[in-house]
Amino acid sequence: MRFPRLNPIMPAITPEVFKKQQLEERYQHLKERGEHLGGRYWSGYNVHLYALDGFFAEVWIKTGINQIYWIEVQTNWEILQEYAEKLNLKDLLKGED
Repeated sequence: MRFPRLNPIMPAITPEVFKKQQLEERYQHLKERGEHLGGRYWSGYNVHLYALDGFFAEVWIKTGINQIYWIEVQTNWEILQEYAEKLNLKDLLKGED
């Protein structure tokens, strides 16, 4: 399985600290070190799931205007299961040989 490369300058972040950050800071963490796992559509939003430092975060983007509305830590296993059902394990294991 591929994991995000750690930036030696940027220490790992906890979900608690991540939640307290501004939207721009959250996005920067995901952009630099997050691993995109999948997407879904929900009520006018494209929602993308990322793995970051041992937890999951969702990015909510308003459809049509391509603007990030919020980024949140996702711990609901029913929602995470939706992504798991769509994951292609072969894609995740590429480059493991």
